[in-house]
Amino acid sequence: MTATLKMIAEEAGVSIRTVGRSLRGDNAVTPEVAERVLKIARERGYVPNAAARSLRTNSSSIVGIIVRKQDPFEVSRRCIDCMEKHLGKHNLHPLLSSLPENFEALMKLLQEWTGLVRTVIFAEWDSAWQAGKLLHLPMQFIFFDRIPLNPESFNIFSIDRSSGVSAAVKALAAAGCRRIAQAGAAGTSSRREGFEKAVEVLAPDIRFFRLECAGPDMADGYGLGPEIIRRKIDGVFFDTDRMALGFYRYASERGIRIPEDIAVAGFDNDTACIYAIPALSSVAHPHEELVQAVVRRILEPGGMVVHQSFRSCFIARESIKRP
Repeated sequence: MTATLKMIAEEAGVSIRTVGRSLRGDNAVTPEVAERVLKIARERGYVPNAAARSLRTNSSSIVGIIVRKQDPFEVSRRCIDCMEKHLGKHNLHPLLSSLPENFEALMKLLQEWTGLVRTVIFAEWDSAWQAGKLLHLPMQFIFFDRIPLNPESFNIFSIDRSSGVSAAVKALAAAGCRRIAQAGAAGTSSRREGFEKAVEVLAPDIRFFRLECAGPDMADGYGLGPEIIRRKIDGVFFDTDRMALGFYRYASERGIRIPEDIAVAGFDNDTACIYAIPALSSVAHPHEELVQAVVRRILEPGGMVVHQSFRSCFIARESIKRP
C-alpha cells in the first residue's frame, strides 16, 4: 500500500500539517519530531505527490511539450535542445510527449497532466482540431510555430520564413544569377511567399522559375537535377538543405561547378551546411529569440494573449560567393 501523509501522521502521533512541515524542512517543527516523521516516511517509502503540491501552491516547474512523433529532422531536434537549455536556466523541466493520433487522446493526456503541468507548448499540432476545447483546462497553452483554429485565444510564437527566403533569392541575384529557381514540394507557402517578394523588387531582366517535386529530401533535390540543367538555371533556392545537398551529388557526378556554374542556397541551416564542399548558404531559424520569448511568457503568464513573429536569417557561404 502506498504511504500517505495521514498514515505517517497517525504513526508519528502528530497532525498531517506537522508531517507536511517536517517533509518541507520547516523550522517550526522541533528537530525530534522532524526526525521521527522523516524516519517513518523513509521506512514506508513515502513519495510526495507532485501534482497535488502544484495544485496547492498554484505553481509547477514542469513544462509539457508536445512534439512530432518520430521526428527525423535535425532542425526539430535543435529546437527542442534550445528549449531545454533555456527552460533549465529558470529551473523549469520539460516533459515531452508526441502528439496523439486524435484529439480525444490529446485531451486524455492533458487531463492526466492537470495539476502537474501548468504550461503546455505545442511544437506540433493538427490544424483541423478544435483548439477552443483546450480552454476548459486549467493550463496555459503556447503554440510554437503552429497556428490553431481561433488563434486569437492562444499565445502564438511563429517564424517568418519568407524574410529569409527573400534575402536568399536577392543574394543569388546580387551574385550575378539571371535565371533563378525555387525548388520544393507543393504546399510550402511561406517559401513561395518569400520567393515572390524578392521577385517583385529585383531587376526585370531576371527570369524566375518554380520547380516542384514530391518531397523535401535529398533524393528529391537530386531528382530535380535534369530539370535545372534543361532550363539553364544559374541560381537555385531549395526549400530544405537536404534537397540542396541532394543536388550537390547530382552536380558532382556531372562536373557541374557550384557556385561557378550554378549558385545554390537552402533552408534550415543544418550542421551539414558548413561541412559541404562548397559550404552551403542557408536560411537559419530564429530559435534562440523565439524560445527566449516563450520562456518569458511561461514565467509571466498573465495579461493579454501574445502573438509574436521572428524573422529568419540568411547566412551566405561559399555556394553563392562568386570569384
